[in-house]
Amino acid sequence: MHGTGGIGLSVLLLAKMLECHVVVVDFVDEKLKHATEHGADATVNAAKEDAVAAIVEITNGGAQVSIEALGIEQTTNASIECLATLGRHVLIGMPSGNGRMDVNMRAIYMKQLSFFGTRGMPSWKYPRLLDLIERGSVDISPMVAREVRLEDASAELRGMGGPTSPGTAVITEFSS
Repeated sequence: MHGTGGIGLSVLLLAKMLECHVVVVDFVDEKLKHATEHGADATVNAAKEDAVAAIVEITNGGAQVSIEALGIEQTTNASIECLATLGRHVLIGMPSGNGRMDVNMRAIYMKQLSFFGTRGMPSWKYPRLLDLIERGSVDISPMVAREVRLEDASAELRGMGGPTSPGTAVITEFSS
């Protein structure tokens, strides 16, 4: 999994609920430590090592599924290239800028990969997810890093332009 923001952390928690072996990639050590504390089986700091080579080694030949949660060309290609033959790439991260990126089509073709794009879960599936949370099958508390007021939401969004601390902000105060 590439990226450990709110989406990436959600993927980690759900994947661990499904008993998956999860390798997390980011370039912020604090986020990688947080991911390990919440179930990641291995972490890779992409600023310090070749993420593709590290994942191929950790998984003994490549991942079966790789999820890209940032929408960046570099991490999208790393997500594709770390897959084993017949692997599946899922692009959850919203592509930045004009939405166009150069993708390693040779890797997709040569490894016979499946490439999926998604904008999120459809609302008709929410009850099932919320039931998992209510029953305690998945603990979402590691996702909540801080509570903010509604008037501070814009600052939180601006902060997403660069490295952020683990977890996400939740608006809990709606009036000033």
